[in-house]
Amino acid sequence: MSHASAFDFSSAATGVLFQNKPITYLSPWIAKSHAAAQEDGRHFAVLTPGTAAISLPLSMLLSEPGCQWLATSADGTFFDGFTGRVHSWNGEVFEPLDELAEDFLLTPRTPGGLLHVRAETMHPASLGTRIGDFTVQLFTELTGHPPVGWGRSEPVSEPWDTAAITAHCYDRAPETSVLLAVGQPRVGTAAASIAVVKVERSAAGVHESVELLAESADPLGSDQLEAFAARMHRSHARTAVLGHAVGFSNLARPARFTGMSVPACAFFGSEALQDFGARQALAAAGPRARLIGVPPVQSLAVNYAQEPASEEKHPLEAWAELAGKLSGRLPG
Repeated sequence: MSHASAFDFSSAATGVLFQNKPITYLSPWIAKSHAAAQEDGRHFAVLTPGTAAISLPLSMLLSEPGCQWLATSADGTFFDGFTGRVHSWNGEVFEPLDELAEDFLLTPRTPGGLLHVRAETMHPASLGTRIGDFTVQLFTELTGHPPVGWGRSEPVSEPWDTAAITAHCYDRAPETSVLLAVGQPRVGTAAASIAVVKVERSAAGVHESVELLAESADPLGSDQLEAFAARMHRSHARTAVLGHAVGFSNLARPARFTGMSVPACAFFGSEALQDFGARQALAAAGPRARLIGVPPVQSLAVNYAQEPASEEKHPLEAWAELAGKLSGRLPG
């Protein structure tokens, strides 16, 4: 089936949408065009000005296999908005070249900072399961308030309602549900917090995973990180990692080098420690780690150094190594 009308331009292999806006969101039209490209078996590309930014939900969609975010330079060339790699159009697809766009590298960063959280929990596959309560805990801990709205595209259309969200996910199961959630800004900031919530069924249960951004002028202090880990323990999180990042504009990702969010706190719940053992995990995590709770329900939390320390590994490396050990991918 052909959905050529869903695109501004298309080839047999690629459907392209032009978005000439300062910030591009995951609108219903973009969601519809993406679905059309998937049904046709085409690549899907969104083309924006090089000065533009994209929202978290659109960023996550365009990070999927078969999708591209191409930004335009002043000289009319294209570059990948995530990596800066220059691309050329060969008549069917955008092909990467072995060079980086100067626009991607040279533009100064936006000074604003943000909190970046990825967390997940697993619910039993039962009629009593409530989807969204875990997301509420995350928003409340990081912004002081529960989310205010949800939907499947931007702007969200529904007021936050855990019962309605649970029913929506139940009706779509066993298909995966991907929802958007928005909340109030953190105190002292202006940008509304935003999250993408993915709900998946498996043989083990129902997975609720959340990726959340909240504006924050300063990194969280040790007391706030300990409060975050304690909230994750009470909320039965399976894993969570809270990081600090800079360079975004009102929580939107620019087509510029922003670096990665640096972990400030990593959390592994009792379920994640089940095979490794809490005491063994504490020993593997090093002196910055601590256990929360009492046996047999104990979690592991690690606060990483936020200033460079020559005698310690970078937080990204330390967190990746610990996660690999606890999951069995790396030797303990």
